[in-house]
Amino acid sequence: MCCLLVFISPSTLAASAACKSRFINPITDICWDCLFPMTIGSATVMPSKYPDTPNPTLPISYCLKPPPIFLQIGINIGYWEPYALTDITRVPYCMVNMGVQMSGANTQRIGGRVTARDNDSSDGGFYHAHWYKYPIIYWLQLMQSTAC
Repeated sequence: MCCLLVFISPSTLAASAACKSRFINPITDICWDCLFPMTIGSATVMPSKYPDTPNPTLPISYCLKPPPIFLQIGINIGYWEPYALTDITRVPYCMVNMGVQMSGANTQRIGGRVTARDNDSSDGGFYHAHWYKYPIIYWLQLMQSTAC
């Protein structure tokens, strides 16, 4: 995160009217209902209207470990984890989910022609896609690993 802050300049933030972005709010902008159904083994702990994948029938599992442990016991817990964010923009260096526009090279010539669009014109198809790793469950320590 600190490395990204090096590329952000206040003048870029002020001059980037075309970059419509805001920092994601982890409380209100995440579909928390989408974590469910939650299962321990094949038993449903928290039902949901969303589909689930097949789960192990037993709640207890084991995994092989190097000596001297050899075997470690764990619990089979199933839930959907929000793990990544994706944003798509036509504005070069606009980080929509981070709420900033980064400074960079000539932003008008990425892709060989003007790529930034202030309107919804359809005379072009150059988009910038960003994929962010976002392990929110781990960061908030909502679920802890159970050995395996």
